[in-house]
Amino acid sequence: MKRKLVRKITGLALTLGITVSIGAAVSAHGVYFADRLDTPTLVLGEGPYDNAYQPSMVTALDGYSVTGAPMTVDVKKHASNITIQKSDTLGRTVTFFDYGHFTKDASGTMHAFKTFAEVPNAVKTTHAIKYNIHYWQPETIPTAIDNVPIQIIPSVNPLTLRKGDTFTIQVLKDGKPYSHAPLIGDVINDLTNESEADEHGRATLTVQANGLNVIGVEVALPTDDPHTQNKYFSSLSFIIDPE
Repeated sequence: MKRKLVRKITGLALTLGITVSIGAAVSAHGVYFADRLDTPTLVLGEGPYDNAYQPSMVTALDGYSVTGAPMTVDVKKHASNITIQKSDTLGRTVTFFDYGHFTKDASGTMHAFKTFAEVPNAVKTTHAIKYNIHYWQPETIPTAIDNVPIQIIPSVNPLTLRKGDTFTIQVLKDGKPYSHAPLIGDVINDLTNESEADEHGRATLTVQANGLNVIGVEVALPTDDPHTQNKYFSSLSFIIDPE
């Protein structure tokens, strides 16, 4: 019941700009693509819960063809999310998402979308930053993408796999192997089951579904401002056709 309440409050806060009193609002939310009403939709959520968001929070959405060439993605902005137009030549999308600042005050109240300077008696601010790489076509060859600070690279295109298959991934941070990166192997169905990569940023994972799969890395890192930390959630997502 408490987790359901958190999701409702978070979505309402985003829509209305109200103060959030539950700290979990900034935890474990990733962005990833899913089919909603037959339309590829960028989802902000965790587990079975989706949240509304302002389209302006999507700071960039880059497309790459099956051969790896940059290409334009047709993005449509709606009141509380964005959708895209998928094409047969679209191999991957890379999404950059800024969820804003969340600041806790001395009483323990979390203030959504407020910086440290904007909250009386502030204690700590978290800046929630999210990345997503989504695979659209099975012919796409997995490679690192230069401008994604934290990313998950699969050893094979995950769209060539089925539920129960295993594959390896490597996590990079600033272009280098992310040693012992914290992993969430199944953001959709097993959010609290966390593991970590090895010293080279590698791990072996199992495909969880003939359908939507989301793998995440969530980590909080300090900034030059002692009052503010950046909390990153980087995800790899793909949808295996169940038929």
